[in-house]
Amino acid sequence: MAAVGSHDAMMQHEHPQLKQQLHEHMAEAARQDQIPRTQPNVVLSADHVAPQLGLLMPAEETALLASTLPKDADSTKCQLAYGRHAIPKLVSQLEETKLFARQKALVFLADLFHCPDNVVQAIDESVVILLLSFLDTEDLTSRQKATEALNIIACCAVGRTDLIKRNALQQLSRRFDDADDLVRKHVYDTFAKVTIQREGVESLMSAGLFLPIIQRLPGERMDIQVPMLETCYNCIRLGAQPAMPSVALGCPAMDVFTELARKSLVSDVKVAACRCIMMLSFFHEGKRLASEGDTVLVLIALLSDRKSDVRASAAGALMSITIDCNAKRIMVRENALTVLTDLLNDTNELVLLNVIKTITNCAEDYRGRFQLHHSIRKWLTVERMAAGPSRKVAKWARGEAAKQAIAVISWRP
Repeated sequence: MAAVGSHDAMMQHEHPQLKQQLHEHMAEAARQDQIPRTQPNVVLSADHVAPQLGLLMPAEETALLASTLPKDADSTKCQLAYGRHAIPKLVSQLEETKLFARQKALVFLADLFHCPDNVVQAIDESVVILLLSFLDTEDLTSRQKATEALNIIACCAVGRTDLIKRNALQQLSRRFDDADDLVRKHVYDTFAKVTIQREGVESLMSAGLFLPIIQRLPGERMDIQVPMLETCYNCIRLGAQPAMPSVALGCPAMDVFTELARKSLVSDVKVAACRCIMMLSFFHEGKRLASEGDTVLVLIALLSDRKSDVRASAAGALMSITIDCNAKRIMVRENALTVLTDLLNDTNELVLLNVIKTITNCAEDYRGRFQLHHSIRKWLTVERMAAGPSRKVAKWARGEAAKQAIAVISWRP
Protein backbone atom coordinates (compact mmCIF):
# COMPACT_ATOMS: atom_id res chain seq x y z
CA MET A 1 0.00 0.00 0.00
CA ALA A 2 2.88 2.35 0.78
CA ALA A 3 4.52 1.55 -2.56
CA VAL A 4 1.32 2.32 -4.43
CA GLY A 5 0.91 5.62 -2.58
CA SER A 6 4.46 6.65 -3.35
CA HIS A 7 4.00 5.75 -7.03
CA ASP A 8 0.88 7.96 -7.26
CA ALA A 9 2.69 10.83 -5.57
CA MET A 10 5.63 10.47 -7.95
CA MET A 11 3.29 10.51 -10.98
CA GLN A 12 1.55 13.61 -9.66
CA HIS A 13 4.79 15.57 -9.18
CA GLU A 14 7.11 14.21 -11.90
CA HIS A 15 4.69 13.37 -14.75
CA PRO A 16 1.88 15.98 -14.78
CA GLN A 17 1.40 15.70 -18.56
CA LEU A 18 0.99 11.92 -18.37
CA LYS A 19 -1.60 12.31 -15.61
CA GLN A 20 -3.55 14.92 -17.65
CA GLN A 21 -3.60 12.62 -20.68
CA LEU A 22 -4.85 9.78 -18.50
CA HIS A 23 -7.74 11.91 -17.16
CA GLU A 24 -8.68 13.02 -20.69
CA HIS A 25 -8.67 9.42 -21.89
CA MET A 26 -10.91 8.31 -19.00
CA ALA A 27 -13.33 11.20 -19.61
CA GLU A 28 -13.58 10.35 -23.31
CA ALA A 29 -14.23 6.70 -22.51
CA ALA A 30 -16.96 7.70 -20.03
CA ARG A 31 -18.63 9.90 -22.62
CA GLN A 32 -18.64 7.10 -25.15
CA ASP A 33 -20.14 4.67 -22.64
CA GLN A 34 -22.93 7.12 -21.81
CA ILE A 35 -24.06 7.44 -25.44
CA PRO A 36 -26.72 4.77 -26.08
CA ARG A 37 -26.07 2.61 -29.13
CA THR A 38 -29.51 2.39 -30.67
CA GLN A 39 -30.57 -0.46 -32.89
CA PRO A 40 -32.55 0.12 -36.08
CA ASN A 41 -36.34 0.39 -35.71
CA VAL A 42 -35.97 1.07 -31.96
CA VAL A 43 -37.55 4.31 -30.77
CA LEU A 44 -36.12 5.81 -27.59
CA SER A 45 -38.48 7.81 -25.45
CA ALA A 46 -37.53 11.14 -23.98
CA ASP A 47 -37.37 9.49 -20.54
CA HIS A 48 -34.49 7.33 -21.81
CA VAL A 49 -32.66 10.04 -23.75
CA ALA A 50 -33.14 12.90 -21.27
CA PRO A 51 -30.63 11.63 -18.68
CA GLN A 52 -28.02 11.24 -21.43
CA LEU A 53 -28.59 14.83 -22.53
CA GLY A 54 -28.32 16.21 -19.03
CA LEU A 55 -32.06 16.86 -18.66
CA LEU A 56 -33.81 16.25 -15.35
CA MET A 57 -36.97 14.38 -14.55
CA PRO A 58 -39.76 16.26 -12.66
CA ALA A 59 -38.88 14.64 -9.33
CA GLU A 60 -35.22 15.53 -9.80
CA GLU A 61 -36.07 19.11 -10.74
CA THR A 62 -38.19 19.44 -7.62
CA ALA A 63 -35.36 18.07 -5.48
CA LEU A 64 -33.14 20.92 -6.68
CA LEU A 65 -35.57 23.54 -5.38
CA ALA A 66 -34.17 24.55 -2.02
CA SER A 67 -35.81 26.79 0.54
CA THR A 68 -34.17 30.10 1.42
CA LEU A 69 -33.66 29.60 5.14
CA PRO A 70 -32.52 32.27 7.57
CA LYS A 71 -29.39 31.79 9.62
CA ASP A 72 -29.76 29.68 12.78
CA ALA A 73 -33.21 28.43 11.70
CA ASP A 74 -32.54 24.69 11.85
CA SER A 75 -35.67 22.60 12.37
CA THR A 76 -33.55 19.76 13.80
CA LYS A 77 -32.49 22.00 16.71
CA CYS A 78 -35.87 23.41 17.62
CA GLN A 79 -36.57 24.16 21.28
CA LEU A 80 -40.29 23.72 21.78
CA ALA A 81 -42.60 24.40 24.66
CA TYR A 82 -43.60 21.41 26.77
CA GLY A 83 -46.33 19.01 25.57
CA ARG A 84 -49.42 20.44 23.92
CA HIS A 85 -48.20 24.00 24.42
CA ALA A 86 -45.62 23.60 21.62
CA ILE A 87 -47.86 24.20 18.60
CA PRO A 88 -49.91 27.08 20.10
CA LYS A 89 -46.66 28.77 21.13
CA LEU A 90 -45.26 28.55 17.58
CA VAL A 91 -48.54 29.75 16.07
CA SER A 92 -48.50 32.77 18.37
CA GLN A 93 -44.96 33.56 17.19
CA LEU A 94 -46.28 34.05 13.64
CA GLU A 95 -47.60 37.41 14.84
CA GLU A 96 -44.26 38.57 16.24
CA THR A 97 -42.98 41.96 15.11
CA LYS A 98 -39.48 40.66 14.40
CA LEU A 99 -39.03 39.05 10.97
CA PHE A 100 -36.53 36.45 12.20
CA ALA A 101 -38.94 35.20 14.86
CA ARG A 102 -41.69 34.76 12.27
CA GLN A 103 -39.31 32.97 9.91
CA LYS A 104 -38.20 30.52 12.60
CA ALA A 105 -41.79 29.80 13.56
CA LEU A 106 -42.67 29.06 9.91
CA VAL A 107 -39.66 26.77 9.50
CA PHE A 108 -40.50 24.78 12.63
CA LEU A 109 -44.23 24.56 11.85
CA ALA A 110 -43.59 23.32 8.31
CA ASP A 111 -41.53 20.51 9.79
CA LEU A 112 -43.93 19.65 12.62
CA PHE A 113 -47.01 19.59 10.35
CA HIS A 114 -45.94 16.22 8.99
CA CYS A 115 -47.66 14.84 12.10
CA PRO A 116 -51.48 15.03 11.62
CA ASP A 117 -52.04 15.63 15.34
CA ASN A 118 -50.01 18.82 15.11
CA VAL A 119 -52.04 19.94 12.09
CA VAL A 120 -55.31 19.48 13.94
CA GLN A 121 -54.00 21.37 16.95
CA ALA A 122 -52.74 24.23 14.77
CA ILE A 123 -56.05 24.47 12.92
CA ASP A 124 -57.77 25.00 16.25
CA GLU A 125 -55.45 27.99 16.69
CA SER A 126 -56.56 29.45 13.28
CA VAL A 127 -53.16 28.85 11.73
CA VAL A 128 -54.56 28.88 8.17
CA ILE A 129 -55.58 32.52 8.44
CA LEU A 130 -52.12 33.46 9.71
CA LEU A 131 -50.36 31.49 6.98
CA LEU A 132 -52.46 33.10 4.25
CA SER A 133 -51.39 36.52 5.52
CA PHE A 134 -47.79 35.72 4.48
CA LEU A 135 -48.67 35.26 0.79
CA ASP A 136 -48.18 38.91 -0.12
CA THR A 137 -45.05 39.52 1.92
CA GLU A 138 -41.86 40.49 0.12
CA ASP A 139 -39.77 38.11 2.24
CA LEU A 140 -39.04 35.02 0.15
CA THR A 141 -38.49 32.71 3.12
CA SER A 142 -41.89 33.59 4.56
CA ARG A 143 -43.67 32.90 1.27
CA GLN A 144 -41.85 29.62 0.73
CA LYS A 145 -42.48 28.25 4.20
CA ALA A 146 -46.06 29.54 4.43
CA THR A 147 -47.02 27.85 1.15
CA GLU A 148 -45.13 24.70 2.20
CA ALA A 149 -47.07 24.58 5.47
CA LEU A 150 -50.37 25.03 3.61
CA ASN A 151 -49.40 22.24 1.24
CA ILE A 152 -48.71 19.88 4.15
CA ILE A 153 -51.96 20.89 5.84
CA ALA A 154 -53.80 19.88 2.66
CA CYS A 155 -52.51 16.31 3.04
CA CYS A 156 -55.16 15.46 5.66
CA ALA A 157 -58.94 15.70 5.36
CA VAL A 158 -59.30 18.05 8.32
CA GLY A 159 -56.78 20.42 6.77
CA ARG A 160 -58.48 20.36 3.36
CA THR A 161 -61.82 21.12 4.95
CA ASP A 162 -60.41 24.12 6.79
CA LEU A 163 -58.68 25.41 3.65
CA ILE A 164 -61.97 25.26 1.78
CA LYS A 165 -63.77 26.93 4.67
CA ARG A 166 -61.23 29.79 4.69
CA ASN A 167 -61.49 30.21 0.89
CA ALA A 168 -57.75 29.54 0.69
CA LEU A 169 -57.67 28.57 -3.00
CA GLN A 170 -58.73 32.01 -4.18
CA GLN A 171 -56.08 33.64 -2.01
CA LEU A 172 -53.40 31.17 -3.10
CA SER A 173 -54.15 32.01 -6.73
CA ARG A 174 -52.42 35.36 -6.18
CA ARG A 175 -49.15 33.37 -6.19
CA PHE A 176 -49.74 31.77 -9.63
CA ASP A 177 -47.17 34.15 -11.14
CA ASP A 178 -44.74 34.22 -8.23
CA ALA A 179 -41.14 34.69 -9.34
CA ASP A 180 -39.96 31.82 -7.13
CA ASP A 181 -40.40 28.30 -8.52
CA LEU A 182 -40.72 26.68 -5.11
CA VAL A 183 -43.59 28.94 -4.09
CA ARG A 184 -45.50 28.09 -7.27
CA LYS A 185 -44.77 24.39 -6.77
CA HIS A 186 -46.24 24.48 -3.26
CA VAL A 187 -49.29 26.42 -4.47
CA TYR A 188 -50.16 23.98 -7.26
CA ASP A 189 -49.47 20.96 -5.03
CA THR A 190 -51.99 22.42 -2.58
CA PHE A 191 -54.54 22.83 -5.37
CA ALA A 192 -54.05 19.22 -6.48
CA LYS A 193 -54.64 17.94 -2.94
CA VAL A 194 -57.63 20.16 -2.08
CA THR A 195 -59.45 19.28 -5.34
CA ILE A 196 -59.48 15.61 -4.37
CA GLN A 197 -62.71 16.50 -2.56
CA ARG A 198 -65.79 17.65 -4.42
CA GLU A 199 -66.08 20.68 -2.14
CA GLY A 200 -62.58 21.73 -3.17
CA VAL A 201 -63.51 21.52 -6.84
CA GLU A 202 -66.64 23.58 -6.19
CA SER A 203 -64.53 26.21 -4.42
CA LEU A 204 -62.08 26.36 -7.32
CA MET A 205 -64.79 26.54 -9.99
CA SER A 206 -66.78 29.19 -8.13
CA ALA A 207 -63.63 31.34 -7.95
CA GLY A 208 -63.13 30.96 -11.73
CA LEU A 209 -59.63 29.51 -11.41
CA PHE A 210 -59.86 26.69 -13.98
CA LEU A 211 -59.17 28.92 -16.98
CA PRO A 212 -56.13 30.68 -15.39
CA ILE A 213 -54.59 27.26 -14.68
CA ILE A 214 -55.13 26.16 -18.29
CA GLN A 215 -53.61 29.39 -19.60
CA ARG A 216 -50.46 29.01 -17.47
CA LEU A 217 -50.06 25.28 -18.05
CA PRO A 218 -47.94 25.26 -21.27
CA GLY A 219 -45.31 27.68 -19.98
CA GLU A 220 -44.69 26.13 -16.56
CA ARG A 221 -41.85 23.88 -15.44
CA MET A 222 -42.31 20.16 -16.02
CA ASP A 223 -42.43 19.31 -12.34
CA ILE A 224 -45.11 21.97 -11.77
CA GLN A 225 -47.15 20.86 -14.80
CA VAL A 226 -47.90 17.53 -13.11
CA PRO A 227 -49.90 18.94 -10.13
CA MET A 228 -51.56 21.42 -12.50
CA LEU A 229 -52.77 18.57 -14.69
CA GLU A 230 -53.89 16.63 -11.62
CA THR A 231 -55.95 19.66 -10.58
CA CYS A 232 -57.54 19.84 -14.05
CA TYR A 233 -58.30 16.12 -13.92
CA ASN A 234 -60.00 16.45 -10.54
CA CYS A 235 -62.05 19.41 -11.74
CA ILE A 236 -63.25 17.62 -14.87
CA ARG A 237 -64.04 14.44 -12.91
CA LEU A 238 -65.82 16.01 -9.93
CA GLY A 239 -67.09 19.30 -11.36
CA ALA A 240 -70.85 19.72 -11.27
CA GLN A 241 -72.97 20.88 -14.15
CA PRO A 242 -73.33 23.39 -15.71
CA ALA A 243 -69.87 24.65 -14.76
CA MET A 244 -68.30 21.43 -15.95
CA PRO A 245 -67.86 20.46 -18.75
CA SER A 246 -68.92 23.78 -20.28
CA VAL A 247 -65.94 25.65 -18.79
CA ALA A 248 -63.42 23.05 -19.96
CA LEU A 249 -64.96 22.80 -23.41
CA GLY A 250 -65.26 26.56 -23.74
CA CYS A 251 -61.51 27.10 -23.21
CA PRO A 252 -58.66 25.49 -25.21
CA ALA A 253 -58.21 22.74 -22.61
CA MET A 254 -58.24 19.88 -25.13
CA ASP A 255 -55.65 21.61 -27.31
CA VAL A 256 -53.40 22.29 -24.31
CA PHE A 257 -53.62 18.67 -23.11
CA THR A 258 -52.87 17.40 -26.62
CA GLU A 259 -49.81 19.62 -27.03
CA LEU A 260 -48.43 18.52 -23.67
CA ALA A 261 -48.94 14.87 -24.59
CA ARG A 262 -47.19 15.45 -27.90
CA LYS A 263 -44.25 17.64 -26.87
CA SER A 264 -43.55 16.79 -23.24
CA LEU A 265 -40.13 15.34 -22.48
CA VAL A 266 -41.12 13.07 -19.61
CA SER A 267 -43.66 10.35 -18.98
CA ASP A 268 -45.25 11.90 -15.86
CA VAL A 269 -46.61 14.84 -17.86
CA LYS A 270 -47.69 12.59 -20.74
CA VAL A 271 -49.60 10.30 -18.39
CA ALA A 272 -51.32 13.22 -16.64
CA ALA A 273 -52.23 14.87 -19.97
CA CYS A 274 -53.69 11.61 -21.34
CA ARG A 275 -55.76 11.17 -18.18
CA CYS A 276 -57.18 14.67 -18.65
CA ILE A 277 -57.99 13.90 -22.30
CA MET A 278 -59.71 10.66 -21.28
CA MET A 279 -61.79 12.38 -18.61
CA LEU A 280 -62.77 15.25 -20.89
CA SER A 281 -63.70 12.76 -23.63
CA PHE A 282 -66.31 11.16 -21.40
CA PHE A 283 -68.53 14.02 -22.56
CA HIS A 284 -69.89 13.90 -26.10
CA GLU A 285 -68.59 17.35 -26.96
CA GLY A 286 -65.14 16.32 -25.75
CA LYS A 287 -65.15 13.32 -28.11
CA ARG A 288 -66.05 15.63 -30.98
CA LEU A 289 -63.21 18.03 -30.17
CA ALA A 290 -60.72 15.15 -29.98
CA SER A 291 -61.90 13.77 -33.33
CA GLU A 292 -61.84 17.12 -35.11
CA GLY A 293 -58.32 17.97 -33.90
CA ASP A 294 -55.19 15.85 -33.98
CA THR A 295 -55.68 14.39 -30.50
CA VAL A 296 -56.33 10.90 -31.83
CA LEU A 297 -53.15 10.97 -33.93
CA VAL A 298 -51.07 12.04 -30.93
CA LEU A 299 -52.52 9.23 -28.80
CA ILE A 300 -51.84 6.66 -31.52
CA ALA A 301 -48.18 7.73 -31.54
CA LEU A 302 -48.00 7.36 -27.75
CA LEU A 303 -49.06 3.71 -28.04
CA SER A 304 -45.47 2.97 -29.08
CA ASP A 305 -43.90 4.71 -26.09
CA ARG A 306 -41.35 2.75 -24.06
CA LYS A 307 -43.11 3.50 -20.76
CA SER A 308 -46.00 1.16 -19.97
CA ASP A 309 -47.79 3.90 -17.98
CA VAL A 310 -47.84 6.14 -21.06
CA ARG A 311 -49.13 3.31 -23.26
CA ALA A 312 -51.87 2.51 -20.73
CA SER A 313 -52.96 6.16 -20.44
CA ALA A 314 -52.97 6.67 -24.21
CA ALA A 315 -55.03 3.50 -24.72
CA GLY A 316 -57.42 4.62 -21.98
CA ALA A 317 -57.95 7.98 -23.68
CA LEU A 318 -58.55 6.25 -27.02
CA MET A 319 -60.99 3.89 -25.31
CA SER A 320 -63.05 6.91 -24.29
CA ILE A 321 -62.77 8.75 -27.62
CA THR A 322 -63.48 5.80 -29.94
CA ILE A 323 -67.07 5.58 -28.78
CA ASP A 324 -67.56 8.37 -31.35
CA CYS A 325 -68.06 7.11 -34.91
CA ASN A 326 -65.68 9.67 -36.43
CA ALA A 327 -62.94 8.54 -34.06
CA LYS A 328 -63.50 4.91 -35.16
CA ARG A 329 -62.99 5.94 -38.79
CA ILE A 330 -59.79 7.81 -37.93
CA MET A 331 -58.40 4.78 -36.10
CA VAL A 332 -59.12 2.52 -39.07
CA ARG A 333 -57.77 5.03 -41.60
CA GLU A 334 -54.52 5.52 -39.67
CA ASN A 335 -53.99 1.74 -39.40
CA ALA A 336 -54.01 2.02 -35.62
CA LEU A 337 -55.66 -1.37 -35.18
CA THR A 338 -52.40 -3.07 -36.16
CA VAL A 339 -50.60 -1.20 -33.38
CA LEU A 340 -53.33 -2.09 -30.90
CA THR A 341 -53.23 -5.76 -31.90
CA ASP A 342 -49.47 -5.88 -31.33
CA LEU A 343 -50.06 -4.54 -27.81
CA LEU A 344 -52.02 -7.68 -26.91
CA ASN A 345 -48.63 -9.16 -26.03
CA ASP A 346 -47.97 -6.39 -23.50
CA THR A 347 -47.22 -7.49 -19.94
CA ASN A 348 -49.00 -4.55 -18.28
CA GLU A 349 -52.54 -5.45 -17.19
CA LEU A 350 -53.90 -1.93 -17.59
CA VAL A 351 -52.46 -1.65 -21.10
CA LEU A 352 -54.11 -4.94 -22.08
CA LEU A 353 -57.50 -4.01 -20.64
CA ASN A 354 -57.60 -0.57 -22.27
CA VAL A 355 -56.35 -1.94 -25.60
CA ILE A 356 -59.00 -4.68 -25.66
CA LYS A 357 -61.79 -2.19 -24.96
CA THR A 358 -60.47 0.23 -27.59
CA ILE A 359 -60.33 -2.52 -30.20
CA THR A 360 -63.88 -3.54 -29.27
CA ASN A 361 -65.05 0.01 -29.96
CA CYS A 362 -63.24 0.15 -33.30
CA ALA A 363 -64.57 -3.27 -34.34
CA GLU A 364 -68.07 -1.81 -34.48
CA ASP A 365 -66.99 -0.19 -37.75
CA TYR A 366 -67.23 -2.76 -40.58
CA ARG A 367 -63.79 -1.85 -41.93
CA GLY A 368 -62.36 -2.36 -38.46
CA ARG A 369 -63.93 -5.83 -38.24
CA PHE A 370 -62.40 -6.69 -41.61
CA GLN A 371 -58.92 -5.66 -40.44
CA LEU A 372 -59.25 -7.54 -37.16
CA HIS A 373 -60.67 -10.77 -38.55
CA HIS A 374 -57.21 -12.23 -39.30
CA SER A 375 -56.19 -11.87 -35.65
CA ILE A 376 -59.09 -13.88 -34.22
CA ARG A 377 -56.70 -16.69 -33.17
CA LYS A 378 -54.69 -14.27 -31.06
CA TRP A 379 -57.92 -13.14 -29.42
CA LEU A 380 -58.82 -16.72 -28.57
CA THR A 381 -55.39 -17.10 -26.99
CA VAL A 382 -55.92 -13.96 -24.92
CA GLU A 383 -59.29 -15.25 -23.72
CA ARG A 384 -57.87 -18.66 -22.90
CA MET A 385 -54.98 -17.18 -20.90
CA ALA A 386 -57.37 -14.99 -18.92
CA ALA A 387 -59.73 -17.91 -18.23
CA GLY A 388 -57.24 -19.73 -15.98
CA PRO A 389 -57.70 -19.88 -12.20
CA SER A 390 -56.74 -16.57 -10.65
CA ARG A 391 -57.89 -14.29 -7.87
CA LYS A 392 -56.84 -11.15 -9.73
CA VAL A 393 -59.77 -8.91 -10.63
CA ALA A 394 -57.77 -7.41 -13.50
CA LYS A 395 -57.31 -10.82 -15.10
CA TRP A 396 -61.01 -11.61 -14.81
CA ALA A 397 -61.90 -8.22 -16.31
CA ARG A 398 -59.48 -8.84 -19.18
CA GLY A 399 -61.13 -12.18 -19.91
CA GLU A 400 -64.61 -10.66 -19.96
CA ALA A 401 -63.41 -7.83 -22.23
CA ALA A 402 -61.78 -10.36 -24.58
CA LYS A 403 -65.05 -12.32 -24.85
CA GLN A 404 -66.90 -9.15 -25.77
CA ALA A 405 -64.25 -8.22 -28.34
CA ILE A 406 -64.42 -11.67 -29.98
CA ALA A 407 -68.21 -11.40 -30.18
CA VAL A 408 -68.03 -8.00 -31.88
CA ILE A 409 -65.24 -8.98 -34.31
CA SER A 410 -66.98 -12.24 -35.26
CA TRP A 411 -70.38 -10.64 -35.79
CA ARG A 412 -71.73 -10.72 -39.33
CA PRO A 413 -74.97 -9.13 -40.59
